[in-house]
Amino acid sequence: MAATILIAGCGKKSPSSSATPPPAQADAASSPASHPVLTAWQQGDKAAAVTNFLATDWSVHPLFASGSILSLSEDQLKALSAADRKAKADEMLPQLLTFRDLAEAVEQAGHDAASKGDIAQARKYFVSLKQCGTALDSPDYTFMLRQIGQAIQKLSDKDLAQIGL
Repeated sequence: MAATILIAGCGKKSPSSSATPPPAQADAASSPASHPVLTAWQQGDKAAAVTNFLATDWSVHPLFASGSILSLSEDQLKALSAADRKAKADEMLPQLLTFRDLAEAVEQAGHDAASKGDIAQARKYFVSLKQCGTALDSPDYTFMLRQIGQAIQKLSDKDLAQIGL
């Protein structure tokens, strides 16, 4: 049910800032790949989050901190008691919504670049979305996170096709 809510909202647009500060560099050995992106977003710095999203190597693991609810696999989630599973799902929902909103902001940045005629920059945004979606659509994660990944991949495929790539 939560996945349906999340996927249904994936096509919405959200405003993005045109300011793009330099991306925070993560040390892959000590920091999860998504850490600079999520930290900037949670601090309200959407422009930095979008810039960091673009700079993130989505093939680097781990994507999430080991204690993060997002680092759980579906098997790990299923192994919990029903009460714990519900609590984890309730904890996960806001973080999944964060990823959805972040993806929307990155997509909007791509549309903004395309509308200015900067197809090369738009492609970078949309390819980064595709890479993120592919990384999230992994058996290492829960069904709900995989659904978000699949929705992000479809979104990026649509956007890439619209700019002729």
